[in-house]
Amino acid sequence: DPETRLKIWKGRKAAFAAAGHLSPDYYVQDGVIPRTQMAYVLKEIEGLSEKYGYRIANVFHAGDGNLHPLILYDNSVKGALEKVEELGGEILRLCVKVGGSLSGEHGIGADKKCFMPDMFSEVDLETMQWVRQVFNPKGLANPGKMFPTPKTCGEAARAKVETFKKLDGAEVF
Repeated sequence: DPETRLKIWKGRKAAFAAAGHLSPDYYVQDGVIPRTQMAYVLKEIEGLSEKYGYRIANVFHAGDGNLHPLILYDNSVKGALEKVEELGGEILRLCVKVGGSLSGEHGIGADKKCFMPDMFSEVDLETMQWVRQVFNPKGLANPGKMFPTPKTCGEAARAKVETFKKLDGAEVF
């Protein structure tokens, strides 16, 4: 009924804020999986939580398989963010392994582009770049995001992108 529906939505929308009461910091991930894999993936995420020693609050859209695991951590602990990012990467790889995707709704940005080769072949990525160049010939739209550079991205996963570059006179961030 409408009243129950509103209560469920209120709880879902308050989940991220509630995580702030459980931990000083959290790292949110966004992946999508086939709904038939939900129980398996949640069990695997529990195992990753134990392996890495970080609690994970699972917030998701069960109806479409969109996951938002919140990895709870304390950023004041030296090296914690790096371990949490590694854990987040394992969750993304798990999503792909079960037939899902690296993103359910928030897209691929600087933090996920290194996982693109886990989901797409080199030919797929090259084709996507060609299509992108048709609509973005000067490379002004989100440069440095979405596609791994170099193509394998593995050796560049931790490399810092130059903060400022010049591209046709426009600063790129």
